[in-house]
Amino acid sequence: MNRSFLICIFCIFSLQCFEQTGMEFAGTTKLIPEYEIFLKCSEFNHLNAKIRDGLISNKEALRQIQIILPQIKKYFFQQDSIHKSKLIFPVQGYYLNAIGGRNGNGYNSSGYNFFDGNKHLGHPAQDIFIIDKNQDCIDDLTKKKVNVLSMSEGIVVATEPIWDTKSKLRGGKYILIYNPNSNSLLYYAHNDTIFVQPCDIVHSGDIIGIVGRTGLNAFKKRSPTHLHLMQLKLDDNFYPKPEDCYKDLTKSKTK
Repeated sequence: MNRSFLICIFCIFSLQCFEQTGMEFAGTTKLIPEYEIFLKCSEFNHLNAKIRDGLISNKEALRQIQIILPQIKKYFFQQDSIHKSKLIFPVQGYYLNAIGGRNGNGYNSSGYNFFDGNKHLGHPAQDIFIIDKNQDCIDDLTKKKVNVLSMSEGIVVATEPIWDTKSKLRGGKYILIYNPNSNSLLYYAHNDTIFVQPCDIVHSGDIIGIVGRTGLNAFKKRSPTHLHLMQLKLDDNFYPKPEDCYKDLTKSKTK
């Protein structure tokens, strides 16, 4: 039984008790922090899907981001066990020479707008390729699947754990992690398997998925197996703007 289900059961029971007694929790009707943040991460996950699928206006999407993320940020900084830590290269067993292009020149943010969702332009990301000539998502040298690692600390705010070959979703099975320390979102796409869910707190180097070939173009034979890594820097108004993460990758450590 997973943690999210237990939290929901506990809080439904707590709220029922509250309704029956009319009592307040410590003088306030505010929900317990963990349940509250579970709801906020679930809200953001739903919002991200609507942005992705073009089901919400840019203005309304930004308004909701400005409400949800500051609350997640506040909760994150209340956690004593979370500290700013060193950056970890996100594909285990690989390093800078696995990044596509030369010196990070595969990055192209021209025309990109986060609010364009699945129809966005440009390639504001770094692709990290594994050795997989037969495209079975297994490293040709180690004969093992390759782990995707969280590059930094953060809290998972959106995932897509399901994808099939008929889907037009470009990112396939993806993970979106919010790092309040850098006030940025990190997007890990084309995963074969995902091990995290919204509301999970991760540390640098935690295994969050397996490198895969999911996604409209990543699945095609012409595409080598890789992790698609994008960073979105949030300004003072929490507007997400693409930022090249290549420099951060050069500062990262292997694990």
